[in-house]
Amino acid sequence: MKAAITDGNGNVWCQDVPMPQPNEYQCLCKMLAAATCTGTDQKHIKNGLPWKQQYPGVLGHESVGRVIEVGKKVRNIKPGDVFLRPTAVYNGQKLGEFTSLWGGFAEYGLVTDTQAWIQDDPTWKPHGYMQFQMKLPSDILMSAADATMLITLKETAGFAASVGVRLYKSVAVLGAGSVSLCMSRFVKVFGADPLIVVARRDAQLEYARKIGADFTVNAATTDMVTEVKRLTGGKGLDIVLDTTGDIRLAKAAIPMLAPDGKIALYATYEFGTNVKEHIPAEHLAAGATGEVPSHEYMLDAVRLGLVTLSDYYSHRMPLSEVKRGFEMLHDKTAFKVVFDMEN
Repeated sequence: MKAAITDGNGNVWCQDVPMPQPNEYQCLCKMLAAATCTGTDQKHIKNGLPWKQQYPGVLGHESVGRVIEVGKKVRNIKPGDVFLRPTAVYNGQKLGEFTSLWGGFAEYGLVTDTQAWIQDDPTWKPHGYMQFQMKLPSDILMSAADATMLITLKETAGFAASVGVRLYKSVAVLGAGSVSLCMSRFVKVFGADPLIVVARRDAQLEYARKIGADFTVNAATTDMVTEVKRLTGGKGLDIVLDTTGDIRLAKAAIPMLAPDGKIALYATYEFGTNVKEHIPAEHLAAGATGEVPSHEYMLDAVRLGLVTLSDYYSHRMPLSEVKRGFEMLHDKTAFKVVFDMEN
């Protein structure tokens, strides 16, 4: 099968790799689509994450696949079920010569019936990644490309809720890429007022207003602290959410805070970054993505029309064009790319 591979030296390409081999508690899935995670995937490609990686590896984690075969001890999954996050190879394992960089950019992948396995062997401990492999209901009509957006939307909505975003809170989101757009949507759905998005490109900020921002600030042309203070009537912000991965920008946002305001760091920062050297503890909020507990909430949000999934990616292309897709992300002609694998 084909999969997207990176060597950690800035290169990414598509090549043949071995098929994943499911055990008796696992299911083989045909991947339908997989989306880029602009920050994390690009850091995988450049070996820039703050933990040790082994290369070459199979890239990607925002995948959607349909079950086509089930193991003989599988009892809770059936052919035709559609799952988030099938992987060609789980973390810590290998697929031939290839490691797992979360393994979603491949033509086939695995999901595991953890419930059956635990029932048969209560001492067995599921792989941490397996908790994210969640079934999609059949009553929601959405394309596989749209369904990939659920992953980031769940993560960002869960994170925003975990740091106290709710009705009447004044909030700024730093950044206007794909993660920021997902975050911003549910910051507004949760009732933040105002929601201010701060970024450096007018085109991004225009799109952020479409998603739900009350105000936008171009930090490249405007003093963001002065403008945010003006927009909040001098009060400052209750919460700043950083999605950029630029710790300098997050630090520069401290003066935008109200006296008891908090900065919550969603992004992953460069290796060696000590966040506490930049953000005082009294202004730092710890959050959690909550992808698993927010699953049913996000499905209901789709059912109720609170979110339009197609708003959160800009391009679609076949997996064979993975290199071009990441080049477009790098030069900002795309903000999120979905690789189609149904054909």
